[in-house]
Amino acid sequence: MIVLDKVDKVFPGSNIPAVKQVSFQVDEGNICVFVGPSGCGKTTILRMINRLIEPTSGDIYIKGKKVSDKGLNPDHLRREIGYVIQQIGLLPHRTVEQNVALVPYLLKWPEENIKPRVRELLDMVGLDPDEVAQKYPFQLSGGMMQRVGVARALAADPPIMLMDEPFGAVDPIVRGRLQDEFLRLQKEMKKTICFVTHDINEAIKMGDHIVIMNKGELVQHGTPMEILSEPANSFVKDLIGTEREIKLLELTKSGEIVNKKAEIPETVRQKDCFISVIDPVQRALETMMKKDSDLVGVRDKDQEIGTISWNDIKKLINKLSGDA
Repeated sequence: MIVLDKVDKVFPGSNIPAVKQVSFQVDEGNICVFVGPSGCGKTTILRMINRLIEPTSGDIYIKGKKVSDKGLNPDHLRREIGYVIQQIGLLPHRTVEQNVALVPYLLKWPEENIKPRVRELLDMVGLDPDEVAQKYPFQLSGGMMQRVGVARALAADPPIMLMDEPFGAVDPIVRGRLQDEFLRLQKEMKKTICFVTHDINEAIKMGDHIVIMNKGELVQHGTPMEILSEPANSFVKDLIGTEREIKLLELTKSGEIVNKKAEIPETVRQKDCFISVIDPVQRALETMMKKDSDLVGVRDKDQEIGTISWNDIKKLINKLSGDA
């Protein structure tokens, strides 16, 4: 879906690349998280994808098309890509409804289609349209404004979303709820998402794929499991921090280790010993202890898709020490 091929960016007045020879691919329907310290090039990459910044060299492709092609209008490109930033960027003099409807208006949607879409999106992100549609941004909490920002980015149903520290301006409790809500939405939306954060825990929780940056260079990329179990160097180890086993349980989604071939025993149903596919593995362990079971069933929405056993969790932990 999105490919970066040997991309460099050197800003005018500097001879030090902000981004240096970066290459990776974001698969369709995945969340790819860019993580690293401030100034490492994360946001620069994001802004090159939708051509708010032009690369100095190298190529960026979306759906096989080079974004720098002369025939590709940058404004049209941006209108087809949702963009959510930490500062949210809501227009203060416009209502919530007008903010969410901004891109559909620019795209000249029929008037009768816009209001229902706005109401649908506000409901989707957990806001009551009757309560918030006519309010102005200053009348909302930080968490509510972040939700409106996500709704606005989704308004024209773009296949790609770029998210730059989207939950960074809210307190940790609200941030966790927004992360959970967004992962739930992504299960339904299946957007291709590039997500910037400086928080490795958020990266592991949110990402299907993680790109770790430092001083403009790509240090390591892979799945959360690969990053946690096989850090490439001391920089990545320091970024991950200590207690990798706890992080693994707290931040690995149950869907990553579910055994889809296993039948669900009737005893699991009798004890109602189930978790969601997007729950952390830690939840599976807690449920086993609470229900006095060495096995939990896993559901995707209302559908039973498999099981996680105590042995599955042990194998996951053992990967960190190389014992499995």
